[in-house]
Parts: sequence; C-alpha cells; structure tokens
Amino acid sequence: MDTKLQAARLEFQRRAAQVDLITSRIYANQLPVADQEAWKSLGRAEAERQKAMLELRNLEAPKGENGMLLEIGRHKNGSRVMGRETTGIEARANLRLEHVPTGIVHLLDKRTHPLVTFEINNISNNTRRLRLTTYIEGYSASAVDTVEVPRNNKVELSQLVTFFPRSLKQVTELTRATLHIKVDDLDGVQEFHRTEPIWLLARDSAYLSMLDPSTGVVVDLTRYLVAWVTPHAQDVLQVLRGASGALPGAVIAGYQGDSDFVERQVNAVYEALRALQIAYVNTTICFGAGVGEHMQRIRLPRETLATRSANCIDGTVLFASLLEAASLSTAIMLVPGHAFLAWQVQDGGAWDYLETTLLATSDFEDAQQAARDLVSRHNEIAESAKIPTLRHIGVADMRSQYGITPME
Repeated sequence: MDTKLQAARLEFQRRAAQVDLITSRIYANQLPVADQEAWKSLGRAEAERQKAMLELRNLEAPKGENGMLLEIGRHKNGSRVMGRETTGIEARANLRLEHVPTGIVHLLDKRTHPLVTFEINNISNNTRRLRLTTYIEGYSASAVDTVEVPRNNKVELSQLVTFFPRSLKQVTELTRATLHIKVDDLDGVQEFHRTEPIWLLARDSAYLSMLDPSTGVVVDLTRYLVAWVTPHAQDVLQVLRGASGALPGAVIAGYQGDSDFVERQVNAVYEALRALQIAYVNTTICFGAGVGEHMQRIRLPRETLATRSANCIDGTVLFASLLEAASLSTAIMLVPGHAFLAWQVQDGGAWDYLETTLLATSDFEDAQQAARDLVSRHNEIAESAKIPTLRHIGVADMRSQYGITPME
C-alpha cells in the first residue's frame, strides 16, 4: 500500500477514535450535562475528523480500476476477456454498492444509488445490440436492459436489482452472496459472464454513509433512518392507545389544538413509555463498515417494545413512530455519536426537543430541557468551530421528497 495513503488512513482512524472517545465521555451519564470544555473539545475533534476524511477521500479517489467488475476489449493484447478487434465493443461494469443495505434497498433509486453501472462503447462499423444482466444468486430477480449502440457511440446505464423480501428476511447478520454480471451480444454468439462476491448487510443495519467503490465519493444515507419510523405497527398503536388515556376525553388529535395541547400529547406518550420501563442499553455494534463508512444497528420499534431496551436511535425512532401515528410532525436529530427527537409545536411552526435516553431515569420536563441544552451546545460548536454538528432529518419531508416509507 502507498505509504502516504496508509498514513492518511491511520490519521483518519485516530481522529475518528478521538471523536468517539470524547462523545462517550460526554454521554457517559446518558447525557446531557458536561462541562463547556468537553463540548469545545468535541467541536475541535469533529473538525479534525472531517479534515482527515477529506484528505483520505482525495488520496483514495479511483485511478480507473476501483469497483470494476467486468471489462471487455479495453486492451489490444492481454485483455481480461477479449480484445476490441474481436468483440467490436468496449464494455465495463462497475460496482456501486459494496455492501447492500437490505433493510432499505427497496427504497433506493437506481439513478442515485445503483448496484452496478455499465459503460458501453461501440467501436465496430455496425450498430450493436446488447443485453446487460445483473442478479444476486438466491436473493434477487434479474435486472435486464437491452440496448442498441450505434457505431462509434457510447451508452451508459445503471441497474439495481429487485430483491426477494422473503430471502432478505433471513439476513440477520452480515452475509456473503454472489453477484452475477452478464453481457450478451444479441447479433452474435459472444457472451461475457462473471461472478463477484458481495456483502449483504443485516436487515437492522443502517448505513449512515457509504463509500462508492467506483467513484471514491462518500454517499450520505442518513435520510433513510426514517424507514425505521413505523407508525402503523400494531405494537406502536397499542402504546399510543394507552397514552390517550392520560388526555382529556382520551383523545389524541394531532394539531387540532394549541401548542400546550400538542405538548400534553407528547408528554402522555413519554409517560406511557416510562410505564413500560424501557432501559437504556448501548448496543450499536454493526459489522461490515469500511474506512470512511458509518453504520448503525437499529431495532425496529416493535423490537424495542418487545425487549424493553433501547439505545439513543432505537428510542428516537420509537418515539417518532408514536408521534407520527398521532399525526404530529417529528424529526430525528443527529449529532456525533448520538440521536434524539424533535417535534413541531404547531403545524408549520417552531420545533421542540426530547432526550429519549432519559426515559428510565427522568421526568418529561428534564428530558425536554436536556435536549434543548444539547441543541444549544451544538449550535455553539457550529459557531465556534465553523463545523455544523447538528442535523435535522424531518420525517414528513423525507417521506414526501424521497418516498421513504416505513420499513413495515
């Protein structure tokens, strides 16, 4: 390995570990009180991590080979398959998802998150007709495209296979599978077929960011956390039904009232979850991530209710599910190493916040103030370090803009 690249990777890992260490110290007591210097240190560490990430990405930018699965006719002699004089075409298939996020892959768009992309160059004297096929053995249907490429023309296209839901339900841990790539010449007898190993992530593994193996670009996938917000799950609706009993007339009516009524509904949901004695358990380990990639293990709300345990993101998507079921606008708030809840106090109005990790130990007002303090601290970090560390992922916005529907 290039020594400069190796040094950059080690530096990024060191900076990322430093952010994790400071974050764990801040949140050691389940948030939210930490001294001012710790928060300043977190801002500086996050700035250094992002700087190291940028340097690493620049060094890891593809040199033309990253992610390449199949290549036809590139070299006059010694081609991997056949020379261009034999085939009359130059074709290349590039892998774009090194790890398939099985929990949300059905929500991805092949235009923005393809599995494989093809580049076809017809160098013959005739129009060529080709059939391009990809599939993952035992897990997906075939993605098939037939293209006509005029002479001396190029064609690029993307493919994303349709997975079998029943097969993906069995993927509970990181799983190895076989990707097939085929290029068939419909005007001749040539067929190019190659297999490549590929990783399938566990269904409850959420990609926060991934590295496109073909381009070297880090792709942000945090908006897909909204898929774990499942307002129609029966277990969620049952908890909401219990929360309604604490309200006048046992009615949950969304924004059909003033901001005080909205807050009373959120408070009722909080107390209903407190009664279930959900414990904070920091289980986030997730196998498969590479350098520059971030993954998070997330329980579905029904799983959190069944186990009576949750980490910060588990509790956040559970609470967001309950509020969305109550017709309230909600959001997932992300800061380095942590997640918490936001809700809109009036339809189209300002936002308020809630720290869900305090369910077992604190009342609603303390959890509310803890989250407000957290927002204030991260706004201060953004101001002093010039690095935004607070992200707002609106559930309704992600549903309408990107079609991110509940996972179940």
